[in-house]
Amino acid sequence: MNLDVAKTKNSRILSSRFQGLIFIVIATLFWGGSASIAKILMSSRYDTLIIAQTRTSISFILLAVFFLCKNSKIFKISLSDLPKFAILGVVGIAITNYAYYFTIKESSVSTAILIQYTAPVWILLYSIAIARSEKLNKWKVLSPLFALSGCFFVVTGASFTNISLKGWATITGPVSAFTYAFQILAKKHLLKKYSIWTVLIYAFGFAGFFWLIINPPGHILAKGYVLNDWAIFLLFAITSILIPHTAFAAGLRLLSASVASIISTLEPVFAIVIAFFILGEMLTFVQLIGAVFIIFGIILIQISNHFKN
Repeated sequence: MNLDVAKTKNSRILSSRFQGLIFIVIATLFWGGSASIAKILMSSRYDTLIIAQTRTSISFILLAVFFLCKNSKIFKISLSDLPKFAILGVVGIAITNYAYYFTIKESSVSTAILIQYTAPVWILLYSIAIARSEKLNKWKVLSPLFALSGCFFVVTGASFTNISLKGWATITGPVSAFTYAFQILAKKHLLKKYSIWTVLIYAFGFAGFFWLIINPPGHILAKGYVLNDWAIFLLFAITSILIPHTAFAAGLRLLSASVASIISTLEPVFAIVIAFFILGEMLTFVQLIGAVFIIFGIILIQISNHFKN
């Protein structure tokens, strides 16, 4: 009888982890695809600031209006948690996005991606050394090594000449990595107490408010954007923020922060594959090897779940 209960419990755990994996993969697929869309938008008449601002603000408006009509209880939180949501929105979402895009502008896409995806290492170190929510084993050492090596091959083609930090990018690059790691850890913390929708509404809301201070409505109106522009902003907000953040939060509820962050290193893989088909960019054998490394790293972190030590 106890054996049957144990088997049922293990089956549920495996099912939960698999669901979490699928959710994170969906999130990274949309994030990877949005990289190509963002490149197209930023190479046209849209600046980086308006792209970063509108995608977060529009996502907040969509969620807020929907739940005000359907279920206003979603907005109920403890006042003591309000600063946590504010920090998540401003630091974890707004500053992460801006630092990442600024690094791209000042340095290169390869450099920005590679630095930001050191986040799994910082999350793992925090979880083991500070929070003590995880225990170190060989799989948790090998997994990020393979994932980061894979990222290097994918985004640079194994060429160090594609990595270049200069000017303010020497600051914004590491900032994007640390704030991205913070975003995942903060979300995980708040998701233990609140629903996915509550966390996203308040995070997007505070991020949107932050952007209004940086770039007030008057400045936006002065750009003279027409209905077609706002339709583009709406579509980009849904595909680059609303859907992937929802999927990632759903996966994060089912997985540890370190596991979720390592799976998210699939994003550059999806980005280069989609860029190959949409933008006609080159897809090399070395990049494919990098993709294999990342997938192997994800397999290793899944294996680590079966070992306590």
